[in-house]
Amino acid sequence: MDELIGEYRYMTPEEALGGSMVECGDSLTLEMTEKTEIEFRRASSPDDLMWDLELVRGVGERSASELRREGYLTLEDLRSHPVYGAEAARVHDLLLEGDLRGLRDYLNLPSSHPSLLRCLNLMDEERLVFIDIETLGLSDEPVILLGMGWIDGGSMVVKQRLSVSPEDEPGVFELLDSVRDDDVLVTFNGARFDIPYIHRRLRVHGLNMTLDNINIDLYHVSRRWWGSLLPDCRLCTVEKHVLGVERGLDVPGALVPEYYSAYLSTGNPGPLVPVVEHNREDIVSLAGILSSLNLQLTSKDK
Repeated sequence: MDELIGEYRYMTPEEALGGSMVECGDSLTLEMTEKTEIEFRRASSPDDLMWDLELVRGVGERSASELRREGYLTLEDLRSHPVYGAEAARVHDLLLEGDLRGLRDYLNLPSSHPSLLRCLNLMDEERLVFIDIETLGLSDEPVILLGMGWIDGGSMVVKQRLSVSPEDEPGVFELLDSVRDDDVLVTFNGARFDIPYIHRRLRVHGLNMTLDNINIDLYHVSRRWWGSLLPDCRLCTVEKHVLGVERGLDVPGALVPEYYSAYLSTGNPGPLVPVVEHNREDIVSLAGILSSLNLQLTSKDK
């Protein structure tokens, strides 16, 4: 940390992190935006979902094979089936409408289930919001950094809000205004940590915001898909073994409070630099993991 303090001595947070200060009510936050090239793969096209008979309630792998032998090749074909017709019609219509939330509720599946991941292809890539937070503790402590990412063609756009001081936490949450009701959140352990944590902190400040969007939690997806193949399913492990990415110097989440405290006590922005970079890399990795899953789902379907 001494090297960071020496390197960024006499710099302002804006200079060190390449952002600009944003006022939000009584809060002052630093906002940073960075674009990174990324190859994001989609799974099979939305039309291919029409061939997935297992989306129909009561149809498993074996019964789907039997139905295909009987000539029911698509969901549209299955609408005329005496037993599965009504359910097939319901799924078929939800797919035509692009109603991901309706499909999620109908399928009654966890967010890690491959069928729900395939259904993500009903959406434009721009509706996927990759989100990650950095906090000063595991509970009841401020969120000091909120990062969100979007796919934009062949790039990943990451926008971050950093609290200049813990009291400026409300300004960080202003970034959530860019989340639309039908966006899908993509997180890593977000169902258990990030999203509930954000909700608790919003209540602390009396902020009238909610994040009740569909949440694809890639931690649970990774456990389902690679759990038996990896030593563990921490993000850094999945990065290394699935994406082939191994970070150099990195600040794990457990050390974020220490680095932030060093910034507060010295006024030097150096300790913030690896914290911001860690958060940004986490978000880019989320897109890479989902892309790898999409590739495997497509290969499995062929």
